[in-house]
Amino acid sequence: MDRARASDGAFERGDEARFTGEVWLRSMLAADDATNIGVVHFSPTARTRWHRHPGGQFLYGVSGRGRVRSRGEAGHVLEPGDVIHVGPDEWHFHGGTPDSPLVHLAVNGGGAPEWGEPVADGDYDEGFD
Repeated sequence: MDRARASDGAFERGDEARFTGEVWLRSMLAADDATNIGVVHFSPTARTRWHRHPGGQFLYGVSGRGRVRSRGEAGHVLEPGDVIHVGPDEWHFHGGTPDSPLVHLAVNGGGAPEWGEPVADGDYDEGFD
C-alpha cells in the first residue's frame, strides 16, 4: 500500500508548455502502470492546453467552478462533487471559469499525455452558456 500525505507534498507552478494563466499542481501517487493522481488549482480563466491521455482521465471537482470541453463538443461545467470522464486519446481542455477559480483532482490513466496548442479564447468560450 502506498500513501501520499498532504504535509509531505509541495505545489509547483504550472509551466507554459502545458497551461495558460496561473496554475498550481501537486502530483501525489503513481501506480506501476503509470496511472496517477494529482491536485490542480486554476485561477479564473486559467486552463490547460489542448491535450489527450492514452489511458483517459477522470476529473473530480473539489471547489470553485471549472470548464471542461472536448474538441468539437459542447462544454461542461465542473462543480464540487462532479466527476467527468474523458476517454482515451480524446483531445480536451479544462480550467477555471471566467469568474471562478477551480480546484480538481485529476486521475490520469497510464501513459504520458500528449500536449497540443494553447486553447484560444474563442475555443475557451465556445459551447458554454
